[in-house]
Amino acid sequence: MYRLIGVFTAFVFIAGCTANIGYQFADTLVEWKVNDYVDLNDKQEELLSEKVDRMHLWHAQTQLPLYREELKSLRDKVEKKSLTHEDISAFEDSLWTFWNNVLIQVEAEADLLATLTLEQREQLINRLEEAQQQRYQRLHKDKKQNPILRQLDRITDVEEDLEDILGDLTPEQDKLLRSWVKDSPELREQWLSYRDSWLTEFEKALLSQPVDKKRLSSLILDPKQLRIDEFQQQAQQSSELRKKFLWGMYQSLNQEQRKKVIKKADEYIDLLDSLISDFSR
Repeated sequence: MYRLIGVFTAFVFIAGCTANIGYQFADTLVEWKVNDYVDLNDKQEELLSEKVDRMHLWHAQTQLPLYREELKSLRDKVEKKSLTHEDISAFEDSLWTFWNNVLIQVEAEADLLATLTLEQREQLINRLEEAQQQRYQRLHKDKKQNPILRQLDRITDVEEDLEDILGDLTPEQDKLLRSWVKDSPELREQWLSYRDSWLTEFEKALLSQPVDKKRLSSLILDPKQLRIDEFQQQAQQSSELRKKFLWGMYQSLNQEQRKKVIKKADEYIDLLDSLISDFSR
């Protein structure tokens, strides 16, 4: 969530979801990604293509208008200087709602998993585990780095996102950013452990004979069920610190920065309008 910087990088989030050329070919990109994890036969490829096309059309016709509405509301509140601290919380809740909408749609199309042979299911699990090990390797490599340098890298990443929207940060904003990164808990190790738990349960359900469809649906729709209490509490702490940071950033906007935020929002609203129009034909 570090790159979803609320009011401001909401615009970056929306752009990442709907960049023009990438979004138009999202179905093809998803199919390529699936094929990275499991080798499908011709019939399965055809079924996957049908499902992904259906999901892509659903997303364009039902979700993009919601993104557009949420973005327009934020844009207007920034312009009118009427944004409240509660609006920031509401926006984050909206992001999770949008994500849950996607999970529901994925679960509805997940019967493709039941068509996989045992060999294909084992291949899928092995490749998911390989990807997980790669994440651990990156974590261990990063942990060998000086903690101060790691913190500076995190600051630089967020700063680049913010400056793409606001321009140069003021000394006050730079101080807010550094304080937020310093105080925020590092959750990557806990997140990977949570993914381990999810993969273990996913493997049990997928390798059952027959496939445990009920358990697979539960894992897709509610993956957070496997979060331990400590991780959940730290994630909540991180969320509260993020909201505090965003509120401070919003209050610190100067007039020039406010104009840049509004201009960036208008660019993405135009992009969303274009995509919505394209997929409504």
